[in-house]
Amino acid sequence: MRKKSDYSYETDSDTGSESDSDPEPAPPGLEDDPSPADAETEKMEKEQIADNVIDNKEKEAAEEKEREEIAEPKPRPLHKTNSIFLRNLAPTITKQEVEAMCRRYPGFKRVALQDPQPERRFFRRGWVTFSKDCNIKDVCWSLNNIRLRDCELGATLNRELKQRIRAANGITVHKQVMRNDIKMAAKIIQILDKKYKLWEDVGEEKKDEEKEQQFGFLSKNPVLKNITDYLVEEGSFEEDELIGEQDEEKKDSNPEVTVEKDDSLAQALDRMVIYLRLVHSIDYYSANEYPNEDEMPHRCGIMHARGTLTGSSAKITQNDVNEWISNFDKKLKQFLEVTQQITDTEATQLGKKNPDVYPLFKKKVEKFVQSNTQELSKDKWLCPLSGKKFKGPDFVRKHIFNKHQEKIEEVKQEVKFFNNYLLDPKRPSLPEHPSSRPKPPPPAPSPQPQVPMAQRTDPYGYTSPVTMGGYGMSRPQMFAGNGNMGAAYQSPFQVRDSRPAPDPFRRTNFGGATRPYRRSDPRQLIQYTDLDAPEEGDIF
Repeated sequence: MRKKSDYSYETDSDTGSESDSDPEPAPPGLEDDPSPADAETEKMEKEQIADNVIDNKEKEAAEEKEREEIAEPKPRPLHKTNSIFLRNLAPTITKQEVEAMCRRYPGFKRVALQDPQPERRFFRRGWVTFSKDCNIKDVCWSLNNIRLRDCELGATLNRELKQRIRAANGITVHKQVMRNDIKMAAKIIQILDKKYKLWEDVGEEKKDEEKEQQFGFLSKNPVLKNITDYLVEEGSFEEDELIGEQDEEKKDSNPEVTVEKDDSLAQALDRMVIYLRLVHSIDYYSANEYPNEDEMPHRCGIMHARGTLTGSSAKITQNDVNEWISNFDKKLKQFLEVTQQITDTEATQLGKKNPDVYPLFKKKVEKFVQSNTQELSKDKWLCPLSGKKFKGPDFVRKHIFNKHQEKIEEVKQEVKFFNNYLLDPKRPSLPEHPSSRPKPPPPAPSPQPQVPMAQRTDPYGYTSPVTMGGYGMSRPQMFAGNGNMGAAYQSPFQVRDSRPAPDPFRRTNFGGATRPYRRSDPRQLIQYTDLDAPEEGDIF
């Protein structure tokens, strides 16, 4: 048997006897109790291992989150677009035709067309929107080389908006002006919400409009919640009366006003202004409406906000405030007018047509049928719409109503179009002729100062010998004639003559009476004499 001393637990040593071997391990169950230092070291090592595991898990979670963020696509900048402006669009060009033309190019998004303008021969303008990454210059060049319905489009690049938020007049921050703006904005919101049926319950019963208008701001719109709290003015009128400040105010009819700001009013007004801009496309402080804005290149373009008073404009008077409120209310009047559709009775009086009863509809249908019924020979009739032949006109008529019903519908569409035009409160109409307008009453003649008879002379110094008998009032004579011809005022552009008037008629050698010649100029001719020339008779 081998001795235990021959074995070495050190693998790196050459011989077992020379190496410093560890003490021989004790049998299981007979180990010595570890020392306190060794137990503490082992505990620290375990804690360090646990901390490393936690750190590794956190690091792995962070890396996984980064990978998810990289894999997730970023939101597209939908507000950044390229657009082309079409200057000329004929009235016959439809929106569908413009969309079909522009859809061939990459990056196409939408088309917006302006209403026809009567002053431009009902031509329209248009905007075509493309994505930001498309080559907009190539698209614009291609559109310039295209004629749609024999009409040049006039395509040009549309620039980006330079200043989207613009400042209004600084007087709008004044407390009195803001309170008036809250009242006007609330009215506009209430009218537009009712027009487009916003914030209304589906099963809600219709109320009487007259009864509904008697109450104040009744709306379920959260923007208008408790809005009346900001419309009530507060003032110490009793205290002013006791102190006597009202008498001092009466002395100064136009006092200088200190600009007062109210954060609560500004917060309530800002919500209403943003609601009008985003929901109803109305820029409140510029009093402009942007129709069809969702089809434009910038779906929310320009917006005005309250400005600040700086410099010399910081001093305002009460008249300035009242004048601003009055003028601004006039601008907003267009949004406060409620347009109601006319009733059927009024539409009938204006000429509303029923496609089934309207006699012109039947005439148009009969005319259409007759124009498409051609007689080739006896008992041989042709329908030019289809090229088929029939034995009689009744068969052609039945064929047209059965096979060409779309042509009949076109006539019905014309009648429907007329009725829709009639019911449109903003229908285009021809301008009123000046002769049909009521003439204004003539202005009252201003009283002329009475001038004594002796001082009534001609303003140019001419005195006519012809006078009105018995009244001592002289008047100039326009032309010479017999005594029955009246005299009139002499024009200042006629040649004045201080000589007496010639005889009414002069006899000539031919025995007839002739009109007098024009009066000669009373000024003498200027003669020029050479001072170096010899005198008359002194030739030598």
